[in-house]
Amino acid sequence: MSKFFRVAALGLAVVASLARADDAADLKRGKLLFIQCRACHDLQPDAAAKVGPNLYGIIGRKSASVDDFAYSPALAKANIVFDKATLERWIEKPSAVVPGNAMAFAGVPAAEDRAALIKYIEKESAKR
Repeated sequence: MSKFFRVAALGLAVVASLARADDAADLKRGKLLFIQCRACHDLQPDAAAKVGPNLYGIIGRKSASVDDFAYSPALAKANIVFDKATLERWIEKPSAVVPGNAMAFAGVPAAEDRAALIKYIEKESAKR
């Protein structure tokens, strides 16, 4: 292997290592941010609903689709799917996404905090 390719491979390894460190930091930050969510929500598959619905499998899930949870009329009629983009807007300000919903949460204003929180929610709520 030429010196150029060895240096390039080493550079890619360093970049990959830094990316993993960033992912770990984001997940740690997201876990910390989720503390404010866990009073009302859970991410585990068999956890009962709390004040809010269980968020297990939230990515890709249609709004108001958890059985045995009493959603607000506004959210029940919303007909949205919580993909990452919608979840990002929801976490920023739920009342802007679905006016009249019953979620008593002002939102997370910082984009980097929302990204970390979504990364954590995505990882912890992924269907197993």
